[in-house]
Amino acid sequence: MMRFDRVSVELGDKQILDQISFSLQPHKITALLGRNGCGKSTLLSCLTGTKKYTGEILLDDRNLALMTPRERAARVAVLPQVLPKVPLTVRELVSLGRNPYLDLGRHLTEADREQIDRALSWTGLEQLADKRVEVLSGGERQKAYLAMVLAQNTGIIVLDEPTTYLDMGAAADFAQLLVTLKTRHKKTILIVMHDLTGAVEFSDNLVVIRDGRIAFAGCASACVESGIIESVFGVRKGTCCKDGRECVLFYR
Repeated sequence: MMRFDRVSVELGDKQILDQISFSLQPHKITALLGRNGCGKSTLLSCLTGTKKYTGEILLDDRNLALMTPRERAARVAVLPQVLPKVPLTVRELVSLGRNPYLDLGRHLTEADREQIDRALSWTGLEQLADKRVEVLSGGERQKAYLAMVLAQNTGIIVLDEPTTYLDMGAAADFAQLLVTLKTRHKKTILIVMHDLTGAVEFSDNLVVIRDGRIAFAGCASACVESGIIESVFGVRKGTCCKDGRECVLFYR
């Protein structure tokens, strides 16, 4: 599984990340939380190999930095925050997820097409497969890009603030889809979030970064009880009733 071991990043004389260490629990959702500028995006840049760092990011005890881009792409799929309205159909977009596996002629095999169809099915996009991405709603486009990531068929999925531009209904649907991917399809998910209430509701584990350091790493319930979220974000904690059950919420 994936483990961040003493990952540090310096920019000039400024320490952006300082000795970041935590592990992803298999087949669980881990939410990465922190105020703007705390280093969350920098950590993802380390993961994708676009930012220099010290320390190690290990995948099944192998150093991710020593893998080829093709090897990394076959093990970890990363969905960035900004998703362009590309001039492709949904199926064409989703097929890009198979790029790490294609031969030199870039030919899709029957196995590739099966993965693409499976990704469309998991995200409920079969009826939109021939629709152009640029005309999709925000929620539909988010699902189309997630389907592309799923077609990559990796055990680990990393998402950078995927619900930022979605309305509350679409965000809730997207969160439920992630839970399904975890439980039914055994995916391990790392998700960067700003929605504290949502993160606590559907994540198994939370990693909270404050000023480039780990403030908390562990199960979501323990984080809620610790008071770390109130301390880091300057919010208050309350409860509400949702679908007949009591839920924790955070507010200013």
